[in-house]
Amino acid sequence: MDSEKYQRKLNIELLYHLAVGAVVTGVGLMTVVIGITMSSLNSNAATWFEPTQKQGTFDFTTIPTSTPPPIPTSPQSPGVTTAPVVTGPLPTGGAVSPSANVYCIDDEDPDGCDDQTAFHVPKGVGGISGTCGTVISQSHKLVNSLPQFLKGMRNSLNPAVSSNCGSTGPYSSPNYISTFFVIDSYNLAGYSELSKSNASHVSGANLLNWWKTNPPGYKFIPYSPTAMQQHSSGAQSLTGCVMFINLGSGSVHPGIFNVFQQVNSNGDGVVSMLQSGARYFLDRFIVVGWDIQNTPQHQTVISGVAGFGCMQ
Repeated sequence: MDSEKYQRKLNIELLYHLAVGAVVTGVGLMTVVIGITMSSLNSNAATWFEPTQKQGTFDFTTIPTSTPPPIPTSPQSPGVTTAPVVTGPLPTGGAVSPSANVYCIDDEDPDGCDDQTAFHVPKGVGGISGTCGTVISQSHKLVNSLPQFLKGMRNSLNPAVSSNCGSTGPYSSPNYISTFFVIDSYNLAGYSELSKSNASHVSGANLLNWWKTNPPGYKFIPYSPTAMQQHSSGAQSLTGCVMFINLGSGSVHPGIFNVFQQVNSNGDGVVSMLQSGARYFLDRFIVVGWDIQNTPQHQTVISGVAGFGCMQ
């Protein structure tokens, strides 16, 4: 009897070990198959950003490629010039002087630019031009009069900025709001339709609604990836246009479109806008396949781009 029980025990243990072995073998085979599949997928998905240069939490190719096929264009209105498209790797460097043709931005600390890994963002040129120069050139002058201290809000203006078309007057904190920056940029360039005393222009949401009515001489371009592609091709320059950002809960934050740093022909890169009423005078947004992403490089958490306010 003892012999039979012992034999039965051996048989049970043998069956147990065989079962465990089968499970281990099956798991191993599944792991190998999944690993091979994921390796293939990763290889296919990674080709657009290798080799890379880090841009915040995103990667872009550093190999300049050919520009995309031109989009059919229509003649631009007088007073509107096309800004050159910035292509290739995103330039880096250290601090720069206010007179430099670039702004220095640090992804880790938007208020600091203390090492050679910070990004140099070109100052936009061209675009909408009035009787007293381009809108973007007036925006650059306003930036130089915003607070230049290391930490804090950019919501005051001193000294006042003037052109042959008018003067801004100085503003103490916190009175220089985001719409004032936009209005002054246009007024200084010679466009007098916008006013800091007009309630339809003072709030971001109201200014967006005003532009959507396409007043004489002005036009609203609803946001779409096509708008960015047309800017790149020269069909419609956005430089100096107002970039309207949705902040959620109906809030709208406007700034002046500065430059699109396009890094490849796929429409990837970074778009930047100049602004007041925020912690930094320049904010940047990742663009993937001509589409502006909702993740900012700096402080503004957005829910999308509403569109662009331009001139006819």
